[in-house]
Amino acid sequence: MGAREDAQELLHKMRSCRPRTFFGKIDESRRGVGFVLVHLEKTDHEVIAGELARELNVSTARIAALLKTMEKNGLIIRERSAADARHTVVKITKAGTDYVERLREQILAETVMLIEKVGKAELEEFIRISNKIREALEE
Repeated sequence: MGAREDAQELLHKMRSCRPRTFFGKIDESRRGVGFVLVHLEKTDHEVIAGELARELNVSTARIAALLKTMEKNGLIIRERSAADARHTVVKITKAGTDYVERLREQILAETVMLIEKVGKAELEEFIRISNKIREALEE
């Protein structure tokens, strides 16, 4: 088999073995709603919408649409900044904090289950190899 065929076969195997539900939850915590809520939860200063757009590397229009949906769902509130009325300050609500906690608990519970079913040593080997792949791709 040639290098292209090997690559195609490996790509197929990598796609088919990725546990979408598990990594989907982790991905959710690193982008979109999950990212915004985690960022708000751990930040000790006023967060303006523009900061979130920069952190997520999205347009201010995209972040405005996301924040509108999150506010409608009761996860955040938006207010005008007392320091500069041109800026919108975004704050997490109790419902938003609860959402983050549930997301963290789901990820933790599934990780415990993985350790029980796969084994810690094999998961650490998976992480070692994944890091090696990431490093090779970032060169």
